[in-house]
Amino acid sequence: MAETTNFDLPYPLASDPVNVHGDIQSLAEQVDLVLQTIAIQDAEIRNNSGATIVKGTPVYIAGFDTKPTIEKCDNDDLNTFPVAGLATTNIADGTDGNILVAGILNDFNTASFTVGDKIYVASGGGLTNTRPTNGGAVVGIVLTSNSSTGKMLFTGVVGNGTWGSLKAGM
Repeated sequence: MAETTNFDLPYPLASDPVNVHGDIQSLAEQVDLVLQTIAIQDAEIRNNSGATIVKGTPVYIAGFDTKPTIEKCDNDDLNTFPVAGLATTNIADGTDGNILVAGILNDFNTASFTVGDKIYVASGGGLTNTRPTNGGAVVGIVLTSNSSTGKMLFTGVVGNGTWGSLKAGM
């Protein structure tokens, strides 16, 4: 067995006996471990929006208090872009919390989506798997569909992908 240079990922040598099932299982388990480590790229924020921001809600930076302040993005309002991240927990108004800037958002309700669905900012806020008619950009991909242990890869976007945001230089 040998290992990669950067992350010490094991791989078989050409002279090793072939065990396709075991090798693929081992690879899948290694990838699973790596994916868990990329889920934590977050930023501290304050919710001064006037309402609780629910876990998984796409948000934008609305200002600065003791920390950046956030409000939810709405695909119908260009002033609520670009997407800065997704709320990592429910964040009550007037409290501090975290947003996922990039990576995997774990353990939230993705039951209304199918694995592989492209996710957009919804009209009125929140998430949708239906591309908005104004051409909103993809913000994530559903990795697992489940009401409590769902996972989504959040990619982040600049602007909301509409002609208006392109004209505005976002």
